[in-house]
Amino acid sequence: MRWIAVIAIAALAAAVAFLPEQSPQELGDAPARVRPAVATCPLVEEGDRTTDLSVVSSVDGPGRLSGFAAGSIVGVQDFSTGVTGSVTIPAVDVGAVGDATGGLVEMPSEATSAGVVVQGPSSLAAEACEDVVTDEAFVSGGSTTSGEDFELQIFNPFAGNAVVDLTVTTDAGIESDDRFDSVVVPASSVKTLDFGEIVPGRSFISVDLDTTQGAVLAVARQTSGDELAIWRAVEPAQEWWLPVPPGGDVKELLLSTPASTEVEYEIDLYGPGGLVEEYQSAGQSATLAAHGVARVSLTADTTDAVGVRVFSTGPVVPTLWMQSDAGLAVTTASETQATTWLLPGAGVRPGGSAAAVILNAGVDPADVTVRSIRENSVVTGFTVGPESTIVATLVNADGYRIESTSPVVVLWVANTPGAGSASIGIPVEDE
Repeated sequence: MRWIAVIAIAALAAAVAFLPEQSPQELGDAPARVRPAVATCPLVEEGDRTTDLSVVSSVDGPGRLSGFAAGSIVGVQDFSTGVTGSVTIPAVDVGAVGDATGGLVEMPSEATSAGVVVQGPSSLAAEACEDVVTDEAFVSGGSTTSGEDFELQIFNPFAGNAVVDLTVTTDAGIESDDRFDSVVVPASSVKTLDFGEIVPGRSFISVDLDTTQGAVLAVARQTSGDELAIWRAVEPAQEWWLPVPPGGDVKELLLSTPASTEVEYEIDLYGPGGLVEEYQSAGQSATLAAHGVARVSLTADTTDAVGVRVFSTGPVVPTLWMQSDAGLAVTTASETQATTWLLPGAGVRPGGSAAAVILNAGVDPADVTVRSIRENSVVTGFTVGPESTIVATLVNADGYRIESTSPVVVLWVANTPGAGSASIGIPVEDE
């Protein structure tokens, strides 16, 4: 659960208030796993791509965005979520230009989330910032075939150095390279591994991160021509839910495991008529090999929006990979169902469209309210039937708050001409 397995920033959390006249504080150690109101974000300011960071909250309160790179704070921006509970900050305001930069967001309450939207003339990517740090994290779906590149950015916003061992699995098997052993990520720094340079020509890449010292967070970054997708490394689990938007030329569920033994799994599909009994994609085994991956095509099944539930006998991570004329979009599933969701950054970009995809995997109807945080107003409300999925159109906003009478799972997608993005929402603990 997001609100259980998380970290605290000791020196930052010690501040009883955010005072604009204060000088930037040094980032502290990562102590016990209790939920702080902080998150770590990738900030991209390179060439013609820019990043906007959006913070959405249930309260009107102060916060601070600190950019860090190469062992130091590169810039600080104080903010307030205001009466609407939202604010958007350009990454350039904290000096995020050129080299990989991390953003540490101090938020006004635990019922707050942050996310980034990265946009260029022909690219669009979105991802929620991460507040969950675990000893093991896993990310899959990368490719380094012709015209594609895959990078892993490892963030250490803390005061001490971190050490991480990587197990990298590709279509060629487990890769052996000294650069994957005892990777040191200095304090207040971002370590970038370019897999296009290390393991070129691979059609599938997964990375298992085992932190042996300190604490880190990691984000995958895939480019395909001019297109860009970003998604977080997450802790493997045995049960996941994923709303899937309609349409798309190529749409795959990549189910991967870091386990060194076989893992059995089952996939439930919630179609327009409800649960498709004993669904299993044609030609797919119900067993994952050690360090293996299953590619489940959803293209034919997703003319309409659908939902997916994955459960397994061992640790797995499902990743949704979508590619079409609308662009490249990648996101992970959610291991949580909740009655309240925040969608930081969700909304329409110029010339584009956006939507929330809401999955109700339960056996009771869910009455759902979709609220635009910028305008602090209800955009729409509807009932999602049992074991079904609905698409809600979004308008221009800093983000959204979605509330339901029964637990649901929420994904948001956006498109601009020739570019697309997808991001799983952030569940909020019952308030």
